[in-house]
Amino acid sequence: MKLEKRKYKKIDILRLPFKVAPFTMILQIALTIIDAIVPTFVMALATAFFVDTAISVFEGGAATSAIYLPLGILVALVGVVSLLGGLPQIIESRIKFALERNLTPAILDVQASLAYKHIEDAASWELIERVADEMTETFLDGIRSYGAVIRSVIATISVLGLIVTQVWWSGLVVIAFSVPLFWVSLWAGRKNYAAKVQTRKYERRYSYYSDEVLTNREAVEERTLFGYADDVTKRYYEHFEISRDIQLKVLLKTHIAMKSTSLSLILITLVTAFTFIKPVIAGDVSPGMFMGIVTALFGMAETLGWQLQDAAKNISESKGYTDDLTSFVELDRAEGATDLPDEQPIAFESLEFVNVRFKYPKGEEYILDGLSFKLERGKHYAFVGANGVGKTTITKLLTGLYDEYEGEILINGKELREYSASAIKALSSLVYQDFARYQISMADNIAFGDTAREIDKRQILDIASKAGLNNTISNLPNGINTPLGRINNDGLDISGGQWQKIAVARSLLSRAPIKILDEPTSALDPIAENQIYQEFEELMKGKTTIFISHRLGSTKLADEIFVIDNGSIVEKGCHSELIRSKGLYAQMFETQRKWYR
Repeated sequence: MKLEKRKYKKIDILRLPFKVAPFTMILQIALTIIDAIVPTFVMALATAFFVDTAISVFEGGAATSAIYLPLGILVALVGVVSLLGGLPQIIESRIKFALERNLTPAILDVQASLAYKHIEDAASWELIERVADEMTETFLDGIRSYGAVIRSVIATISVLGLIVTQVWWSGLVVIAFSVPLFWVSLWAGRKNYAAKVQTRKYERRYSYYSDEVLTNREAVEERTLFGYADDVTKRYYEHFEISRDIQLKVLLKTHIAMKSTSLSLILITLVTAFTFIKPVIAGDVSPGMFMGIVTALFGMAETLGWQLQDAAKNISESKGYTDDLTSFVELDRAEGATDLPDEQPIAFESLEFVNVRFKYPKGEEYILDGLSFKLERGKHYAFVGANGVGKTTITKLLTGLYDEYEGEILINGKELREYSASAIKALSSLVYQDFARYQISMADNIAFGDTAREIDKRQILDIASKAGLNNTISNLPNGINTPLGRINNDGLDISGGQWQKIAVARSLLSRAPIKILDEPTSALDPIAENQIYQEFEELMKGKTTIFISHRLGSTKLADEIFVIDNGSIVEKGCHSELIRSKGLYAQMFETQRKWYR
């Protein structure tokens, strides 16, 4: 299933589930109609039949055996109503499964295709999370709510039909009261939804404090060491109280309105009962029919009360979700974003930035401002500079994450934007400082470095050894096949430095001609860092490498070092040349050298 680029409406809360589970949805609607008619119209007729027959038996107008049929029907209907009570949960579970099997992949497909600027934009990412996280709950609530509305309408019409056949003008009384009840219920539902929207930002904040800071396992060391739990708990309660106050105020107003509605429903029942007394005495309406109608009115009262209000709230919420879904599918997408890297990478010869200028989509200042340099095949390069000068931004442009730059980026003399996304993906292999930790086996973690070919265990073990993982593997219960992390029962967590070596191993396995290491050894001690770089130098002979690092010890391995400041190259040369020039690089190197004295 694919999500189309169009405006989604409230009715899509039903239309999309119909698309993924037509038979189940038809069954759900049929059950809703039965559930609306049986407890009201049918039960009223059955009650009337039973009561009238019982009176006839007691008065001697009918044989005792005559009571068996109406009693059997009444008991059977009670059984049917009881049975119907458990079916919605079974049907909903089937609908939920169909939604998660079809709509979740469709949402993930759109997410995977989005332009990278939306991933880094806070507002866009919040939208993406809302659409993905609230999908199942919103659709199921919407289906229930539309079902409640259908039930309310059918129940009301069926009861009115029953009343009109007995005393026609009494039906007008019910209509006169029922229409305002519908309106009040819908009004209360909209008010409750508006309160939910208003409190959403506070809920996100107190949920963050609760789930991410106060109870998350990752923060337990700092939470214990710094003792900030009381302060964070205070902030949690502040946002919780604001959210609660907003919701309580609305709940009080709607509660008063709904209580008034309930009193009106009781009044409807009483007025209807009084209007039927005279026809009952006159013999125009049987006592059984009188009792059946009153019973049906009480059943309708429950449907028109809290159920309809909750349905209105959820339908309003579904409108908010479909608006989000519309905005989500209209986000810019990157062509070829989901394509796999080419099996055979480009025969790389040179990479050149020519007067490149770039600022982030919502940024006001240029991160790169007239940046120019040239890299050639088989050499080692390093980019150094203070935080925020644009070192990582260079890799984002080189890997095609952003293509809205000024100037030119040339690969073998050809503009980068002229290459396919799959070719750009196969061009370089990166190890970022904030690398991913996949909670699967170490072997599978490393194999992700080259998904275009089958990798045998011997290759993975060889790469793992070169990345310095031999000791780690020997200490794992099932060696390289041991699941990492805590998701699996037999999983085992490892240190940050060990995870970082796995990320390096992924890069080593890749056949990409350009290897980029963006602060890849920040979690390693200096000895382990030096070992990784020495091994990398050996492994990368004849290949093109780019080192991005604050710790300048690695730059000695580079054939050429580029010093970046204010978005452009201010110095370049090898380590010894830059030291002799006594410029910015020399100052940075000398400052860091003092750390180890």
